[in-house]
Amino acid sequence: MKRNYNDIEYEKCRKNVLKRDKRKCQMPGCSSKTKLHVHHIKPWSKASSLRYDENNCITLCKTCHESIKDKEHHYESMFIEILNNA
Repeated sequence: MKRNYNDIEYEKCRKNVLKRDKRKCQMPGCSSKTKLHVHHIKPWSKASSLRYDENNCITLCKTCHESIKDKEHHYESMFIEILNNA
């Protein structure tokens, strides 16, 4: 399923995640507040039941998001720990 960025449920999830994360990148050592993306910890394509689950999303800046491309699974436990400690 292709992501529909205009989907009301997806937009609600994104807004809530950005608010929860205080509109800043959650990658350790980074606190950028620009060019923010909402990253799915368990991938959109592989975890359809978690697509709109705010606990499966974390805010990353574009640079950090691109830095984990194709290595996302290595960061899953770290992102979950960050959310659990928030």
